[in-house]
Amino acid sequence: MDRLKAIQYFLAAAQGGSLSAAARQQGVTLQAVAKLVGALETQLGAKLFDRDSRGLKLTADGAQYAQTCAPLLAQLETAEEGLRQARQRPQGTLVVGGTPFLVQHAFVPALPAFHATYPDLMLDLRAVVHLDHPAARECDLLVLHGWFEAGDWVRRELPAMPQVTAATPAYWKRHGVPRQPGELAAHQCLCYRNPYGKLLDLWRYRQGGPQGEVVEQVVVSGWLSSNHRDHLLEVALQDGGVLRVAPAAEPGALADGRLVPVLSDWEMMDPPPLALYYRPEHRRTLRLRVFADFVARRCEELARRTLAKGHASLDGRPAWHRGNSLRASSWLTHR
Repeated sequence: MDRLKAIQYFLAAAQGGSLSAAARQQGVTLQAVAKLVGALETQLGAKLFDRDSRGLKLTADGAQYAQTCAPLLAQLETAEEGLRQARQRPQGTLVVGGTPFLVQHAFVPALPAFHATYPDLMLDLRAVVHLDHPAARECDLLVLHGWFEAGDWVRRELPAMPQVTAATPAYWKRHGVPRQPGELAAHQCLCYRNPYGKLLDLWRYRQGGPQGEVVEQVVVSGWLSSNHRDHLLEVALQDGGVLRVAPAAEPGALADGRLVPVLSDWEMMDPPPLALYYRPEHRRTLRLRVFADFVARRCEELARRTLAKGHASLDGRPAWHRGNSLRASSWLTHR
């Protein structure tokens, strides 16, 4: 006799009030349940149920036996589930590509905690700036900032990271704090060049009020531009100019006052969207799934911390982003 299965059938019958209820719960035949419960009674030398036309009722011996067995069976099931989960721990190597600035400042600080949770999962990080990047083909998952056509990738949208306008206290003391967006035209603004080579020199702002929404856009310029945001951040921290930065992606310098945001009553428009991309055939891979969930939780956590305003949509690509011009500001003369 399979004593464990017999005890399972016995407890199911006690809970359901009949052998047929136990059979339905366990997914077996009535005969199988009746046979094992009967064998259990024979083995114990005790009657476990009183049977009548209304069903089953536990005897005194049956009630005592059920009270003893139920927690033991629950402990056994818990132990088995723990073992199954341990065997299902993600293993192997996951190749992750992403926007370098974003990965470095938003995700790398949280990776040791992720590794402590999933010690058998190896991560291979690659710098990837767009879906057409040669290194993207080697990646299992991408975390990208920007407007991209997903193509044959699955896209999972993440919380947007609104941006602020910031510089060091020394810079603002030397050059003055702008009160309106248009005043930035007279400042040294550090401009980012996107992965397709377009210089983002058109900074747009929005402000709501009793008279309706006000939009201001200013063409900015400065002595330095770069396609790597870390270059711009480092120069800004050395009092070298003004930059757009997402507090959620680089919380340290803003939190400790090394960078001071201005124009806080204005929302910086056109923050690039953030999304995960992965191949359809990998969507059920455990190691990919746990890392994707980690990235999503991290973004939600960072989004809760920031007071920056703004939202982005993957399909809401700004007009200046279209076309082949090398400057976003060219849109003003061609619209």
